[in-house]
Amino acid sequence: MSIFAKPLSQITPADLQELLSDQAVENIRLEFKSQVPSKDDTLKKLSSFANTYGGFLVVGATENGKDGRIQNLPGVDEEAGYKQKIVQWCFDGSSPPLVVEVSDAIPSPTGQGKVCYVVRVDESDVAPHFLNGRKGLWIRTDEFSARFEARLADDNEFRHLLDRRRLIRDRRTSLLERARQRFRTYISRKYTDRAGNLTGLGSLFEFCIVPRFPALQLYQQEMLKDSVQTNWTRWRGVIFPDQGSPILSQHESAIVLNAARGSSIFESNVWGMLFYATKIDDNESGTLGIHLGRFVGYVVLFVIHAGKMLKSAGYNGPLHVRIDLRSIRGVPWLYALARGAFGIHKATGSELDDDFGFSLATTSELLFEKPDGIVMEVLRHVLFSAGLADLTETPSKLESLVRLGYEYNSWGRPENLKA
Repeated sequence: MSIFAKPLSQITPADLQELLSDQAVENIRLEFKSQVPSKDDTLKKLSSFANTYGGFLVVGATENGKDGRIQNLPGVDEEAGYKQKIVQWCFDGSSPPLVVEVSDAIPSPTGQGKVCYVVRVDESDVAPHFLNGRKGLWIRTDEFSARFEARLADDNEFRHLLDRRRLIRDRRTSLLERARQRFRTYISRKYTDRAGNLTGLGSLFEFCIVPRFPALQLYQQEMLKDSVQTNWTRWRGVIFPDQGSPILSQHESAIVLNAARGSSIFESNVWGMLFYATKIDDNESGTLGIHLGRFVGYVVLFVIHAGKMLKSAGYNGPLHVRIDLRSIRGVPWLYALARGAFGIHKATGSELDDDFGFSLATTSELLFEKPDGIVMEVLRHVLFSAGLADLTETPSKLESLVRLGYEYNSWGRPENLKA
């Protein structure tokens, strides 16, 4: 159903009508309310979603009391400031605060001047969420009524909730570490001499986007290769990932070696993790260093391609972005001082740190709708950490960098940057 795959800002009356056509039934991630619920009821519903698997509350929808199947979409009267009110309730009424999204008023498909609202809350990595005022910890369960409802959690459920969150976070960490190890195996194989010594490995860039809560598999293993083959991006006159390179199958993953030509790798796995890594230093007109335009081009390419992959998988939710640069101490960064300027400027780069990494939190909606904003945030952190803060100190400089990346990728200059 479209409401699960679309950003709330794009949901239309036709998407709500689809709920009727599909005879949608209330479930662990979906609930219908015929009237605007009270503050206490709203917080119980939304906190139970956050404490379980996340979910959607559709206000203005009637359902069959026996089986929870949707019956109609009569809508409710439009409420001024409804979105802001729900956000404030969730901030003030829960510890830790709930993070929710609320749609604008959506005209009811049945007409008559009524509207519907859709409220979404994602599975939370800071759960459990308690309602303030000793109102308890709520989860989604069908234990008592064979209907999924918000119920107070008992002690065992509370402990299970904590353990499950820990398992999900551990899985995300292990997925990234496994991808890193695969890249190291591949890259060391290319740069090991006959005596078994690493030679000329150089500076490396690793970029990972993964669902913040990899609790459910987005793919079956046998679907991975097809997904990689069909979700490609034109890049510098060729295709990324390189169509001439075989797609390797490894446990839970499809992997393309030399994905961006040269010493690079791309991995997609069943949990929705996307891992990109490449060697970034090279000899540029007789000077060894990291070419700024090429590096920015990689960042833009990886962000745009990741958006295409996750949209194709139907993922909608929070994302964890991890960036690492390795072996960069003393490696200069090379770039032109101005567009069309003669010669290459050589900046010192990192003088003390050889490796660094950082994480960013974002959402699929921002990845799909405002990828350039994510690119700018990555560049701001990377270049500051590499001793090049002066290149990112103003919004206009960041925008110029993004344009440089688009041009390097042979995509032309973006008309409007979506910061």
